[in-house]
Amino acid sequence: MQKVKRHVLEQSSDERGWVANPIVEGPGGAPLGHVHIASLAPGAVRGNHVHPDAAEYVLVWGGEAEVTWEHADGGLASEKVTGEELVVFEIPPGIAHAVTNTGSAEVYLIAYYFGSRETEWPDTERKTLV
Repeated sequence: MQKVKRHVLEQSSDERGWVANPIVEGPGGAPLGHVHIASLAPGAVRGNHVHPDAAEYVLVWGGEAEVTWEHADGGLASEKVTGEELVVFEIPPGIAHAVTNTGSAEVYLIAYYFGSRETEWPDTERKTLV
């Protein structure tokens, strides 16, 4: 009979909230890319970066937030999340993006990409949008 396994996740924290990586590999060590979960304190921003070669998927839930991204012409677009629905944003490679908690409660994110897990995260370049 198989046993249920309990894994304690390593997490890091700063003034924005915490981050943890809940999925390291699939069954038999199959690569999944990378997944991380994070909290976002009121007024805090996560992201402000771009992945040149990887699409990133970001699920935002639990409160009010604003997802901001950069257009090819350098202009910015954004969409508000109310916390009343689960929303996944698919961010294509090369699109700078950020998430801002605009409410008074913590907001939560799950971010992931598909592909090799040769590095901790796909190539990431800092780009401040907000």
